[in-house]
Amino acid sequence: MEEPGPAAAPPEGRDERSLEALSLASGGEAAAAGRQLPEGRRATLASALELEGTVLREGRLTQFVANNLERRIRLSGAPRGEPPAGSGASSIPAIDPGALQDVVALAGQVAAQVDELLRNVHCGLQALTALSVGCIQTYRDGVESLGEAADLSIRAMYALVARCEELDRAMQPVPALAKRIRDMKGTLERLEGLCK
Repeated sequence: MEEPGPAAAPPEGRDERSLEALSLASGGEAAAAGRQLPEGRRATLASALELEGTVLREGRLTQFVANNLERRIRLSGAPRGEPPAGSGASSIPAIDPGALQDVVALAGQVAAQVDELLRNVHCGLQALTALSVGCIQTYRDGVESLGEAADLSIRAMYALVARCEELDRAMQPVPALAKRIRDMKGTLERLEGLCK
């Protein structure tokens, strides 16, 4: 990445120094090493970063690897007011044996209740399955009976139609017989009139 501009100061309470402090520290170390810096001049950002880690430059690209990176990551993720890891203070409170026994007892009760619930559910499912099988068998028997009844009804209807056709054919001479009966009745009436 390119050399960044001046960075903002880190949050209060963090174990980090601002770039200005790093620059001043770099200037102080340079003076202690015998290098005289002009008054008011401060070290560049790259020289300030060299105090806190390794700086690699490739053309305009500058890479920085901080020293104690894991510790800095832990510090940046720790909430304010919480002591950093490794400070000697234990963050895990003591465990009450009585509370553990209560938890074990409650867990046993919950397990027993879950087992009973599963047994009840199993029995209920078996009853529902048996009822469903009975309903399906009844439906199947009803469908079969309905099919047989419909078949018998159709056959009876065809037989009735055939008998009606036979009756119609048998009733065809009836009009001629009725005419002959009327003629005979007229003849009888005339004979009665002659006999008087």
